[in-house]
Amino acid sequence: MASKTLLFLGADYFHAYTWKDGALSGEQRFADNPEGKEQFAAFLQNHRDPAYLLADLIEEDFRHETVPHLRGGERTALIQRKFEQYYRNTPFRQALLLQRRKEGRRDDDMLFSGLTNPALISPWISVMLAHSTPVAGIYSVPNISAPLVRDIPSSYLLLLSWEKHAGLRQTYFDNKLLRFSRLTPISDSNSLSEAVAKESARTQQYLKSLSLLPAGQALSVHIICHADDRRELEARLKDDTDMHYAYLDIRELGQRIKSKTAYADSDAAPLFLHLLATKPPRSHYAAAAHTHFFQLLQFRRSLYWLSGALAAASLLWSAADIWEGRGLNADSESLKVQANNLSQQAQQIIQGFQSTLAPATDMKTAVLLARKLENYSPAPQMILEGLSTTLNAFPRIRVDKLSWQTSAAPDTVPPGGAATNSPAQVITLSGELTEFSGDYRNALNYLESFQQALTQRGYSVTALTLPLDISPKGSIATGAGEDTTKPAQYSLKIIWRPAA
Repeated sequence: MASKTLLFLGADYFHAYTWKDGALSGEQRFADNPEGKEQFAAFLQNHRDPAYLLADLIEEDFRHETVPHLRGGERTALIQRKFEQYYRNTPFRQALLLQRRKEGRRDDDMLFSGLTNPALISPWISVMLAHSTPVAGIYSVPNISAPLVRDIPSSYLLLLSWEKHAGLRQTYFDNKLLRFSRLTPISDSNSLSEAVAKESARTQQYLKSLSLLPAGQALSVHIICHADDRRELEARLKDDTDMHYAYLDIRELGQRIKSKTAYADSDAAPLFLHLLATKPPRSHYAAAAHTHFFQLLQFRRSLYWLSGALAAASLLWSAADIWEGRGLNADSESLKVQANNLSQQAQQIIQGFQSTLAPATDMKTAVLLARKLENYSPAPQMILEGLSTTLNAFPRIRVDKLSWQTSAAPDTVPPGGAATNSPAQVITLSGELTEFSGDYRNALNYLESFQQALTQRGYSVTALTLPLDISPKGSIATGAGEDTTKPAQYSLKIIWRPAA
């Protein structure tokens, strides 16, 4: 993971850290005086990594407002008007979209905020710009606190943290949306528990006065602290109907966000710096002029990446061409060998048949005779294919004997056509019907359906014998009195001719 320079601006000191692979190192402090600025300039000469500035100052103002939902230039103009209205005297300002309402005109709930004392920040930014330091952004502790409360179910939550070089930070979230934050310095004479008890009560009254906390709604206060301070806090702070206290162990939070920093006390500055390094929010206080060198760095890295990708693609393309060329050369040699072999075989065949060449008229006569023979004696598959398919559709017809012979006599006219001189295939099919049980009507109807199915497939069918003789010479009474266990035998003459 790329290293970064993390900067922390507190009430009295400016701190610099090197962050890499989840760990903070190389802490340096710079006093807010000319000597401290010179030391910071010397520091920047040896640290060219992107810089992220985290500010934790009292002079941070928040304004919540509902504005019409706009897009493009109209939205930009509206935000600029709000900046001129609220934060005319500072360039460090931002507009955060909290949510879009679901009813009415579906307006936008916006949070406008600004660092109202630019004199605390501008001198340090000027030093960084003078040394072409790539400034990624200027952030504040409330901006980057949201990930810490994401999994807490409280709807009205006050997050308390203590930064050793800043004071007690109180950030209010309404349904996980940042609404308000304030910083209170802690004197050496006050303990952390005393400051939390006093300031949390003041903040609750302030939230009620602004109608940010609904009447009758308890405020859930979550305190980031070390285990050693938690015992004192629990002894001092008691839950009531207006406030409920909960505690977030700073070491557990560090493990959750994969911070490798050792937390020896309740100072949450390293925790917020790690959040800044790993999950910097999109919105921040820096203007385009402040992030100019960072944008150039990003553009240069994009060019490097694009150049590398093009070089890799070119190498892969060249390798593919070389591989394909080798393959084509090998195939070409193989085809040449095959062509030579075929040429030699052709020469041998020509030499072997030079003495047996036949005239063209004889070859034509042979071809015509072969075609006539093919038409005269078609393949058995062609003859029996339709019969086989029809038998499959009539499972009660059992075949005991099947024979056929070729007859050139036009015994019958094909269905739907005229008589032809093509040789006919005469098939004799005999057998019996299963599942007979003496029902002659059913048996005759079943055989009649079978004959019609054959006729539809182009066969000419003539019944030679049926289970019951229904001809004028037959005796129906005699047949009806016969034993019902006698099989229903049949015999059919089937004629097939090739299509004209």
